Amino acid sequence: MVSPRSTRSQHLLRNSAAIRLVFKEGRRVSCPLFTLLYRRNALDHTRVGVVVGRKLGGAVWRNRSKRRFRELARLSLPRLAAGLDLLIVPKRESVTEPAQNLRESWQDLLARAKLLALGNTQ
Repeated sequence: MVSPRSTRSQHLLRNSAAIRLVFKEGRRVSCPLFTLLYRRNALDHTRVGVVVGRKLGGAVWRNRSKRRFRELARLSLPRLAAGLDLLIVPKRESVTEPAQNLRESWQDLLARAKLLALGNTQ
């Protein structure tokens, strides 16, 4: 179980080789606010990373975007299928989008990509 206040380090995708592999071999689903790339891994847990380019804005906007998407992922971890590497690539439109719209888009993409564990379709 994921701790309620933070994402444990085993659930963070930080290894640059693993990130490159997700970009190269992963599948993509997109919406106007962000792109989600995903790939199976050989682990028994899911890892999540957020990749934000400089096009998004200054450091404050990029960091804010990372925090918002990490929180979405943290709240969804218990419902995600195990053994996945997920990469979230925010788009410029996501910076000013209300949290509720981000949450709805996130849930929609997870359902479209069929990444939720069986029985967890909410």
